[in-house]
Amino acid sequence: MTDKEAIFKVKKALLNQIKEGEFYPYVYSVVQYGFYDDTGNKRYPNTIRKFWDREEVKKTHRIVRNMMREAFNIDACWVFMERHSPLSNSYGEIEREGRFHTNLISSSIKDSAIEEPNRKCKRLFNQDGSMGVPIQNISYTDIDDLKTDLVNACLRQADWVNRYSYSLKTQLIYDQEDLERAVFYCLKDYNIKSGLDFMDIVDFSNSDFYKP
Repeated sequence: MTDKEAIFKVKKALLNQIKEGEFYPYVYSVVQYGFYDDTGNKRYPNTIRKFWDREEVKKTHRIVRNMMREAFNIDACWVFMERHSPLSNSYGEIEREGRFHTNLISSSIKDSAIEEPNRKCKRLFNQDGSMGVPIQNISYTDIDDLKTDLVNACLRQADWVNRYSYSLKTQLIYDQEDLERAVFYCLKDYNIKSGLDFMDIVDFSNSDFYKP
């Protein structure tokens, strides 16, 4: 088996674990960590430095995962770490690796978790939705749009995630083809050229994986 074939085999094994529960529609969020807080002020340098620290990022993953479970009673969550583009000099040499951001896939949110929200979920309705007004004041024609806004509101409770639109992008995944595309995107840096192992990308400590 070639290295390329071995990498594909691992990616496929991870995908199959996520597919096992058939939790459609899955929830897929890309979470960026901003240099500025909700008021537009730059964060303290000792906070910003943590965006490059793998273990510090995992602490935020733990917070995010717990918040999702408490608000929506989700069954499973899978977390992937990705770096921004590195800083290179005029010779094309990498001077500094990029900071981390997070790709998060979770199992579906049941309609009942939204229609009969618990205390944690109820609080999210007071947060602004995609229209820039509190979620409770928006008339949603599709409950899935409501779920997307509530997930974003939930994730924005984490200290590193601010209210600006570019800090979060959440979508629902309705079929196997889109799920495969999302998982393979999350694992795109696991390749021969990067030299990264899948253990560098998958946060097993905060995911419902068993190691392939």
